[in-house]
Amino acid sequence: MALRKARRGPRGAAERVEGLLVMLPWLISRKRVKLSEMAKQFKLSEKELMSDLIMAAMCGVPPYTPDALIDVFVDEDEVVAEVPLMFSRPLQLNSAELFALQAMASAALSMPGADKRGPLASALKKLQPLLPRQDAVAVDVQPVRFLLEAQQAVTNGQFVEIGYYSPISQTRSNRVIFPHAVFDQTGHWYVRADDEQSGEVRNFRIDRIDSFTPTGKTAAPNFDGVDGEIEFFGADVQQATLLVQPSARRLVESYPYRSREVLADGSVKMTIPVGSERWLGRLLLRGGDAITVVEPAQWTDLGTRTAQAVLQRYR
Repeated sequence: MALRKARRGPRGAAERVEGLLVMLPWLISRKRVKLSEMAKQFKLSEKELMSDLIMAAMCGVPPYTPDALIDVFVDEDEVVAEVPLMFSRPLQLNSAELFALQAMASAALSMPGADKRGPLASALKKLQPLLPRQDAVAVDVQPVRFLLEAQQAVTNGQFVEIGYYSPISQTRSNRVIFPHAVFDQTGHWYVRADDEQSGEVRNFRIDRIDSFTPTGKTAAPNFDGVDGEIEFFGADVQQATLLVQPSARRLVESYPYRSREVLADGSVKMTIPVGSERWLGRLLLRGGDAITVVEPAQWTDLGTRTAQAVLQRYR
């Protein structure tokens, strides 16, 4: 029986940035390209390409004003790129910039899965002679516990018993999982796995796993991974619509959302997935009067109830 061709798993931030470093010069030299053509050229889906272009549009140099950002946008079915003048000037690094670049590149190379002989390593060697001392930069990146074990479990098709802490419910549980993929997103490593306890495919943040023990049971490895962006919340997860005043926008900007609308007064109306009522109550407590629940009705007074419960503890 012929084996299925393995599908690519989720792309990490490092892979996306590396791709942009190749795509942007190609795009800039052409100025205007069909979205479908560019996606085909770089072996991406149009959805993946759009996501990467949005990330590129937020890249620039201080003071990060519109004229200092890469101007990339989609006009109907074409991708258009304009580059600020300062990006076309020869790059001249001062000592502080050289040190920072060396430190960041060294940290990236020390991460699991980094190509020690790839383009970044080659560029790093070229920077070495410019430093005051060859050993001027030493980077010590702490390893992520159980990361290598999780990668091995995916490769070997192992069932694993893990101890996992959930900050939403503030509980620890033991569960058996069958890992599909290991990926990094928003600065954290995750393992995507079949979860026997819930009967669902879930994403577990690896730094919240405190024990990782193969059960001895194995199955054919599942390399399907996840195409495109990671969906952390299923359709059955509850959601809430919030009205967030400008003073509290910073509290919610890092959370995933289902819909988001910026209103004329600068406030934001957004619908977010809610893992538990306790988690939402803590968010409302932090936001005070600047965050209110529009719907569902059972949570419109949750902020008040949470504040009263906290006060009761101190009486």
